[in-house]
Amino acid sequence: MTAKPRIVIVGGGPAGRAALAALPGAVQIARPEATAWHAEPPRLWVEGDGRVWAEPFDGLLVCADEPLLLAALGCAIRDGRVVADPEGRTSVPGVSVAGRVAGAANSREAERQATIAARALAAGPAYTNAPMIPPAKTAPAKTVPALRLDPVDLAALLERPAGPERHRAALAQCAILGAVVPARPVGLAALAGLVAAMPEAVPPQTDTGALA
Repeated sequence: MTAKPRIVIVGGGPAGRAALAALPGAVQIARPEATAWHAEPPRLWVEGDGRVWAEPFDGLLVCADEPLLLAALGCAIRDGRVVADPEGRTSVPGVSVAGRVAGAANSREAERQATIAARALAAGPAYTNAPMIPPAKTAPAKTVPALRLDPVDLAALLERPAGPERHRAALAQCAILGAVVPARPVGLAALAGLVAAMPEAVPPQTDTGALA
């Protein structure tokens, strides 16, 4: 018997609520209770209730305005916007979008997009046929200096409300650093708790005495 795909919804606004109504068995990650601050296939890194945990997923529907999460997953970004088909599928199979991050202009449009995307995601194998669109290189906007931010300045940038300017500046850092920039900074206390719960590293082996 095939296990039912584990679908995770990110966002609790109009799009997130509509998506959950269409996917009653899905896991919803929404602020202020929990924040998805980073992603890597096939899991989200989530902070909430003073701790950090990995939330696994088979299908992911991002309804929050967090394109950096999608960039971390390798979704195609073009002109600062996530590339998606009419059913919300991104260039990465199993990852879909709806709402403001998908260009919705109002709550009604966000709800409509979320319902369509949720149903397509729930269809199962269909979402594995997502269009593989080569990611477009995102150049820093002319209004954003092509300057590498230090960690404190980058954290301050990520704490700003989501919006086009924040996204452009953060995506510019992705291009400059050549690495993935998290969608949001994580609390040090929560991160310390995660580190404390991790198993101890295996000590390195030595060749002491082997050549004696």
